[in-house]
Amino acid sequence: MKKLFALLVLVFTCQMAFCQTYTDVINNFKDKQGAEFTEIPKMLLSMALSEADSQTKAVMKNIESMKVLELTECSEAIKKDFLAQAAKMESKYNKLIESDEDDETNIIFIDGDEDNAKAIIVVSADEKECQMLVMEGKISLESLEKIMDFMGGDED
Repeated sequence: MKKLFALLVLVFTCQMAFCQTYTDVINNFKDKQGAEFTEIPKMLLSMALSEADSQTKAVMKNIESMKVLELTECSEAIKKDFLAQAAKMESKYNKLIESDEDDETNIIFIDGDEDNAKAIIVVSADEKECQMLVMEGKISLESLEKIMDFMGGDED
């Protein structure tokens, strides 16, 4: 019984070691040559939204911070490594949307479930651009739908 328990602990530990969080990915790439990282706290978001319309304010009211990792000026090897590491986040977060067409990859992960997400992670890459956007906060399904529409997810 002790051996079985030890084996289960070992398997769980190994599995967790290969899980990538968005913080891990950001930390692995933000200091690479050509990378740009920006973190926008709630206070700055509030200031930026002071002149925004009511719909934009409603969409962004539950966002506590935003993080943007831009790798457009990085080498192709760094971009490929970034996409490989970002793909490993699937074992940690719920994949909401993935599209891979016309040499453009877009993946949206949520930390939590659709009813109560703690973060939305958007990974986007094509032959010229490569970036990750993280919106942290307490995000309900309704807020998530508004954010998706705001970001261009509603193509009616």
